[in-house]
Amino acid sequence: MQRLTAWRTARTIALYSRWRPVTRFTRLPAAVVQFYSTTTPADPVAPTAITITEAVDPAYSVYRDALHSENVEDLWKKYQHVIGRPNAAPRLTLQDFVDLRSKLWKSKDKWGVEENVLQVLNDMKRLGHPWTILEYNEYFSVKLFQAKYQEILDTFQGEFHASGLKPTIGTFNVLLATYLQRGQTDDAIDLIRTARARWGVVPDIRDFQRTMHRCLPRDNAIGKQARDLITEHCLTQDLDALNTNLVHMILNRTLLGDAKYIYMNVKDRIVLDMTAYGLLIRGFMDGKQPREAFSIYEDMQKAGLKADPAICMSMLTYFAHNRDVESAERIVKEVVDGGYKLDEMLYNQLLRVYLKSGNTPKALQLFELIQRDPKLKMNDVIVNTLMDGLLANREIDATKLLYQQMMKDPHIKPDMVTFNTLMKGFVRLGDYPSAVQVISDMQKLKFEPDIVTMTTMLDGLFGQLKSRKTEDILGYLQRAGMKPNIYTFNAIISKYVKNEEMPEAERAFQMLRKFDIKPTIHTFSSLIQGYVAARDLDSAMLTFQKILRSGLKPDRASYHFIICGFLNHNRLDDAVTCLQKMRKDKCLPTKDTLHIMMDECIRKKDWKTGAIVVRELEQSKFAIRSGHLLRAYETIKKRI
Repeated sequence: MQRLTAWRTARTIALYSRWRPVTRFTRLPAAVVQFYSTTTPADPVAPTAITITEAVDPAYSVYRDALHSENVEDLWKKYQHVIGRPNAAPRLTLQDFVDLRSKLWKSKDKWGVEENVLQVLNDMKRLGHPWTILEYNEYFSVKLFQAKYQEILDTFQGEFHASGLKPTIGTFNVLLATYLQRGQTDDAIDLIRTARARWGVVPDIRDFQRTMHRCLPRDNAIGKQARDLITEHCLTQDLDALNTNLVHMILNRTLLGDAKYIYMNVKDRIVLDMTAYGLLIRGFMDGKQPREAFSIYEDMQKAGLKADPAICMSMLTYFAHNRDVESAERIVKEVVDGGYKLDEMLYNQLLRVYLKSGNTPKALQLFELIQRDPKLKMNDVIVNTLMDGLLANREIDATKLLYQQMMKDPHIKPDMVTFNTLMKGFVRLGDYPSAVQVISDMQKLKFEPDIVTMTTMLDGLFGQLKSRKTEDILGYLQRAGMKPNIYTFNAIISKYVKNEEMPEAERAFQMLRKFDIKPTIHTFSSLIQGYVAARDLDSAMLTFQKILRSGLKPDRASYHFIICGFLNHNRLDDAVTCLQKMRKDKCLPTKDTLHIMMDECIRKKDWKTGAIVVRELEQSKFAIRSGHLLRAYETIKKRI
């Protein structure tokens, strides 16, 4: 009887499962499980398999599909629909919430995103998903944006502290900003001084500025205030923290001004190590501020520290620029005396110093030394450096001899740098037969002359040949054994455009068909540039339309030139239309494009159109680094 009852129960469940939508396995009653565990395969009525499932709300599936879309507004509507349905909301996983917030943050330029993120965070908590440090940091960021400082402090001191989570640099940044916004300078200083000991968090100026860019994008003063406090109360006392900050600033060259401020304020208050000096010297050299680098190098010497290979490499660049052979040899001796081995890169830099200084005999001696040293391996970089220097010093015979040896060497072969270096040198010195021979050698080694090669060659030919017609230029190149390619034509067209010879540029463009060569976007951009310079807007527009018909995608240059053409003809609305299409094509405008657009709006006092340009700039995520562009941007923003 007991067995029969269990069988009926199982049969009822099996029948029910035929009609119920399948999505999730459900645990069977204990009696059923026990029945199946004792039923033998010979029993003719025993079900062979059974699954019990719950119904799926289709709204959840629709929402999951929308997560892969770029339409954030549509995604948010579908989320609102799901979160309000009792059969769908519980199915949202932690990852669903993380993915949604990520999409929302990426659309931060849209109004109300912060409120939406806050709702998602609260929905998570309501559905039983515990917050991690990621959720708390996002919550703090939203509250900072909303200027709800007391709520930040209450949550941090209460709920967050009770969770046992460890604050991160993101938490630190929001807390520091909160204290500064509330005028609690003493609390800010205490936070800076104790963050590392309490949480292992190193105050970081770059990270703080990044957080402020997201949460308080228009408050520049708070970044400077935090920088000053972190420098004064952390970096002057903690060398590791100082080096960490310097690493991040050196990687971001826009922060070199902050790096200089820090150095000037800490150098007399903390003993710097080689890491700090090396970061600063390399950073300023790479940032095109050699005088700052040399000043720091002098301070390092006064501190009694000797250069290592990395610092030596940076300073040799400086000494080459200044033709300072004595200082270069002195720093190399320091490195050797310090127990370091000179590698090929250091020798190459020293070779450059000799050549820049016009000391060819020492350069050749050093080259011989590298060849004789069994621990060093001669490479094409060193050979290219020597040939470039020899040509700069008008040592044509020595260059040709070295080039011939390179062509015969089984291990070191010329590359594009070699050929372009030789082309540039021979053309500059007026040795056109040698330049033509270089092109011939390129073809023998299966190298195609690129735009650099052709531009260099044409610069010389345009000055040498009496006739500057396209046919004559191409004829000369063909007689030299060179088969014209798209680089040849692009260089020719660009040269004619530069010389304001548009009829010849057009002839060169038409001859592409004769050689069965397809134009590139650079070909069209050069033509548009020429037409705009000649104030021939109709031809510029026709050429732009050819780009679209050819299947090519307009680049930043072609957009910039056509926009210039519209502005030259007082057609601001058409220029704005181009700018909008540019963003839709995911083509980031250049600084110059935005600059001329904003200047035109300011000149005409057309603030309505200026508002459109500003919106395009903001939606394109363009980073303003130009002072002139920033002033134009702020001028328009104040009037909209």
